[in-house]
Amino acid sequence: MIRSIWNSRSGMSAQMEKLDTISNNMSNISTPGYKRIDVSFESLVQETLKRDGYPTKGNVSEKDAPFTGTGVRTTGIYKDNSQGTLTPTNNNTDLAIDGEGYFKVIDGNGNEAYSRSGSFSIDSNGVLVDSNGNTLVILDENGQNINTEQSNVQFQKASFKVDEQGNILGNTYGNLRIPVFNTTGQNSMKSIGENLYSPEMIIDDNGNETQSEVYMSENADVLQGFIENSNVEIGKEMADLIITQRAFQLNSSALKTADEMWQMSNNLKGR
Repeated sequence: MIRSIWNSRSGMSAQMEKLDTISNNMSNISTPGYKRIDVSFESLVQETLKRDGYPTKGNVSEKDAPFTGTGVRTTGIYKDNSQGTLTPTNNNTDLAIDGEGYFKVIDGNGNEAYSRSGSFSIDSNGVLVDSNGNTLVILDENGQNINTEQSNVQFQKASFKVDEQGNILGNTYGNLRIPVFNTTGQNSMKSIGENLYSPEMIIDDNGNETQSEVYMSENADVLQGFIENSNVEIGKEMADLIITQRAFQLNSSALKTADEMWQMSNNLKGR
């Protein structure tokens, strides 16, 4: 019975984390460039019942023998990097990445971050910024970021044009380009809030931490006048929500039944 209670509690905890990710996905269904998240599960300690003293029936093989375990737990949250649909906006400061990669932005404190959201605008200083006021990294021919308030480069919305390689056309400031960055590995970027990401820290065999490698990608196109929608599918999230709620209710009922059995056992013991 103790094992049954542990199974139910660990299962409820795991399903609560699953419910949290579903809630987060559904709340960001309209967020441009948002990537849905999910959790992975693993079984905890399991043991076979095919041994002396256990009332197993018949002469079954080790492979087909019944077993008991201590429930499941979540092993981590992972990001679905599949591309969302691209929607035309007729706004020439809206940009979408067709392929893998991220835009790079810098906040007012000089901190770097990455984003799939291409909902940009030009502020009063002629600087291209995202919806949170972070400046989009734009490189000159020397690889230097020129998109800052300290720069003499000022963009005008009416004349702002970008080709599929990210080159800014028709400007008088030389060869300027909006780069696309990528990392190695499916989950090399971690969410830091506000639809922004930063490279994950990798721990090697010696316990040393290094940041995931970020490089400029040439395998993605920049589409002007488009926005990438969230890749959340409401139908899938609703189906997952129902399944997860049912699993949570099942574990809750099992826990309640175990408590009632403990109460009955204690009452009999007291007589």
